[in-house]
Amino acid sequence: MGRRLVRSASGPSARATSPVTESAAREPDAVHARGVTVRYGPRIVLDDVDLDLAGGELVALVGENGAGKTTLMSCLTGAVRPSSGTVSVLGRDGATAFREGLVAAVWQDLALCDNLTITGNLFLGRELGRTFLARNAMRQRALATLDVLGLDLGDLGRRVGELSGGRRQAVAIARAVVGNPRVLVLDEPTAALGPTETGLVERLLRRLRRQGTAILLISHRMDQVFGLADRVVALRHGRVVGNVSTVAAHADDVIALMSGLQVDSVARRHLQRLSSLVDQLAGVGPSASLPLIVSSMATAFGQPQLCVHLRDPHHTERLRLAASIGLSPTVLARLQTVQVGVAGGPIGEAAEQEVPIVADDLRPGSPAWAGVDGLDSAWSVPILGNHGALGVLTGLAPARGRPRDDQLQLASVYANLASAALERERLLHDVTRRNAVLESLRHMLDALAGPEQLDQGLRGALDRLRHGLGAAEVALFECAGPTLLVRVKANGAPAPARRPAQGPGPARPLADIVRAVCAADDWIGGVRRLAPGVAAIPLVADGARLLLAVRWVTSGPVDAVGEDLLENAAGSLRLAVERENARGAQADAEASRRTGIVQRDFVQRLSHELRTPLTAIRGYASTLLQTDVDWDAGSQRRFLTAIAGESARLGRLVGDLLDSSTIEAGVLPVHPDWCDVRTVLESAAAAVAGQAVAIESADVPPLWADHDRLEQVLVNLLDNAFRHGAGRVRVTARVEHVAGTHQMLIEVADEGAGVPEHLWEEFFQPGTRGDTRTAGAGLGLAICRGIMTAHAGRIGFVPVPSGTLVRVSLPLDPKPSDAGRDGLPTGAAVTRTGSALPDGGQGG
Repeated sequence: MGRRLVRSASGPSARATSPVTESAAREPDAVHARGVTVRYGPRIVLDDVDLDLAGGELVALVGENGAGKTTLMSCLTGAVRPSSGTVSVLGRDGATAFREGLVAAVWQDLALCDNLTITGNLFLGRELGRTFLARNAMRQRALATLDVLGLDLGDLGRRVGELSGGRRQAVAIARAVVGNPRVLVLDEPTAALGPTETGLVERLLRRLRRQGTAILLISHRMDQVFGLADRVVALRHGRVVGNVSTVAAHADDVIALMSGLQVDSVARRHLQRLSSLVDQLAGVGPSASLPLIVSSMATAFGQPQLCVHLRDPHHTERLRLAASIGLSPTVLARLQTVQVGVAGGPIGEAAEQEVPIVADDLRPGSPAWAGVDGLDSAWSVPILGNHGALGVLTGLAPARGRPRDDQLQLASVYANLASAALERERLLHDVTRRNAVLESLRHMLDALAGPEQLDQGLRGALDRLRHGLGAAEVALFECAGPTLLVRVKANGAPAPARRPAQGPGPARPLADIVRAVCAADDWIGGVRRLAPGVAAIPLVADGARLLLAVRWVTSGPVDAVGEDLLENAAGSLRLAVERENARGAQADAEASRRTGIVQRDFVQRLSHELRTPLTAIRGYASTLLQTDVDWDAGSQRRFLTAIAGESARLGRLVGDLLDSSTIEAGVLPVHPDWCDVRTVLESAAAAVAGQAVAIESADVPPLWADHDRLEQVLVNLLDNAFRHGAGRVRVTARVEHVAGTHQMLIEVADEGAGVPEHLWEEFFQPGTRGDTRTAGAGLGLAICRGIMTAHAGRIGFVPVPSGTLVRVSLPLDPKPSDAGRDGLPTGAAVTRTGSALPDGGQGG
């Protein structure tokens, strides 16, 4: 298979666009002609011609035969005097400049003497010597001139008639420059020369231009004009019709100026097509760019078979077909995947070497494309990005041959457009992904900063992280030594995977994959790839070792954007956990502070309550013990009665403290037995001395309860009702068996001001008193709830239109079927916990 490696553009168009960089600074206005007009009778040969030529500049003068090119050259050398206008050559008129040797000319017929030697022609009319010719001096000077020009004409004693055309032209040019002219004018210097001689003359002209000589070249050869000249001046019918740069113009444009006819320029068509393509690419999405480029290129090249291959993101040594046009099903199937390198044919070589590759004969066979019929030649141009070849643009043909250099250069332009489209797609993808990362982080922070508890906020944050990463599962593990605990987990139903992360059978649990990280000694942050499609990042929050793990739908590698999101998410989760721990510690400290205040107040109030009966007992006892006073029997009895009452009060306080302690410890002793509830209620009413209690009772069955503890509860409720009844003495106690159940209801109601509903639970708090003006430690209702809890019963306030109603619900016997039915209406404030002293209560 024949191949040609194309590494750079070659030919005339590859030269420097301006020779100024190769020579000394140009001398401005070496030639300055304005309004030059030449008439021969009624015929106008030149009509108001303007021309400027700077030192070190090569200007091509073009035009059809009879346009006036040679006449303008004659005006510059002084051979023809203009009818009007001015010609200035380095500040002198043309004739003077020619006599002084400032301007020299090479005419189309060369004007050489064939019978003279090379040296004789070089110094014809300018011979050295006075009486005799200084042949040796002329020869030395001729050698020096030819050496400066880089010419090797051999023996200078040869006659010019024996030389080839190229060497004759070189002698004519050397004769023109032997006097070191500042301006050189040449009329068709290579018209009758072959390629070798033409190359010799062109190299000579480039050397003169680099030396600062201003050159005016008359030529009909467009390739020579655009290979040598900096500017092109076009004449038509004696007038200047164009003065254009060879960089901006094309040969077809110059031909159109010379002929006056509109020429359909190939370059113009390509420029228009490229301009239209750029406009279309700006208006379509990135996915439609490559097919659009391939379609436009097929039209521009007239080549019906084109394709574009791009690097596989998961296998960089493999190229995948991205777009094509005109390929047969056989070729399509064969070129779906191509290896980078020689094994991939011209496509793989272009991707590897990053230069255009031409295979002009595929018929001998190629291991890469064996068995593909209808392919005899191909060329491939790499699509280069910032970090190497992104893909390859390829043209295929069913015949042997190679594209022209300008076609390869044009293909490189289309490849650059494809590169821009791919880079645009990549940037758009990166921006979209980064926006998704920022949006996911924002949602995570919103979830973590919300009012929910930490675990609930973490669950919402991980779910948003899963969506942001496009993952199937995200989990936060806590590692306590070798033990792995799942703290929060978020998973969803992933879309079908192109490449499953696991093989056949059930997926391996994520906890099993990350367990090895938990057992490792080092705990350093950073994304760790644990398995195909699984990554994790360790973090430490308040000394606890946490592990954020992610499982993707596919087993592809984690990209840089995904790693950034993982690291930022890990940092956010760590801060959230530390913030929650700090908030919990602050709450514990605040609760401890408030508990200390409550305990201090309770101890102060309790000490006061204990000190009052002790003071009374001590006072009465010391009074009775005085020996200097004799108390009568009535006074002694009154003192002893007070001592007995205060002792009983002190005993009740101590008993309440003991009951409260046993309730807090959860070991309140109860001794249940069958008892008559009405009898217990009457005993409690009698214990409230001096108060009238209205008892409402129907026939109720016996109750399995501790008689003394139940009476203690009822005494406390009746005593509270009388003491907080705002002066009203009517208190009602009612006992009822709820029909169809095993529940007994006992209600105590008063006609007082009532208890606000928002304080119901607070009144069951130990140490809380309904009226601070009354005596008591505030343990009554808390003890009542503890006793009811020990009986598997309930106690709480019930809403009534006026006054206060406290309801007690007890099971008739400890049957499991009745354990969950309390007979209380909806809305009753009943504590359903097994704690002996739950939060809330009413004391007194």
